[in-house]
Amino acid sequence: MCTLTYIPIGSENFFFTNNRDENPAREAMFPQEYCIDKSLAIFPKDKVAHGTWMMCHENDFSLCLLNGAFKKHKQEIFYRKSRGVMVLEFAAFVSSKNFIQNYIFDGMEPFTLLVLSYKHSRSLEEIRWDGAAIHYRKLDSSKLFIWSSATLYACDAQKLRQQWFDTWIGRKTNFSAEEVIRFHKTTGSGDSFNGLMMNRGEKVKTLSVTQIRRRNNKVSMHYIDLKENKEMLIDLTKKSLD
Repeated sequence: MCTLTYIPIGSENFFFTNNRDENPAREAMFPQEYCIDKSLAIFPKDKVAHGTWMMCHENDFSLCLLNGAFKKHKQEIFYRKSRGVMVLEFAAFVSSKNFIQNYIFDGMEPFTLLVLSYKHSRSLEEIRWDGAAIHYRKLDSSKLFIWSSATLYACDAQKLRQQWFDTWIGRKTNFSAEEVIRFHKTTGSGDSFNGLMMNRGEKVKTLSVTQIRRRNNKVSMHYIDLKENKEMLIDLTKKSLD
């Protein structure tokens, strides 16, 4: 849940790509299509809390969860609810505004949630919970972005990764799904602490790369399990259940 890039393609399409940095013992199930409140969504599932860090939903939105808000926080012994479960519960709300106004965040660990919507026009929103208050920003969905989790990457590391990203996009005029994944798998190689494919003594490391892509009104998820060296591509069914 720790590195995310957003690459817009034209006025409607995009690549939304995440590297999951986690304790290797925290296993996940390969993504599949699930029914949530009579609607369909695709996501990989955390085997511990049964939530997720990345989801694409048939109601024309995708979500990505990053741990932490603005800076590394002191972890409490107990939290009321898993942040990954919150991602699944987002689908019950009609909008980000409705979610912010009505969801109970008290007792939850700090997080950053990116909401990418594309029902009528593409929009990108950022929701941060610092443990005491919600911080909301509507971003320019025509621009390219990178986020790094505040719990693992201090300000200097985030700036370094931003520089890597800026250098990479500065050399590009067109982007493909494969090139974006290559960026996520090779950037900062040699820097096991802050590279996009990180490994901090096998205690925390990059376990998977997940990419949500939209092309010609079709949304799919490409999942790469780095531990098992397996991958899959799954298309989202665009049909509500009656």
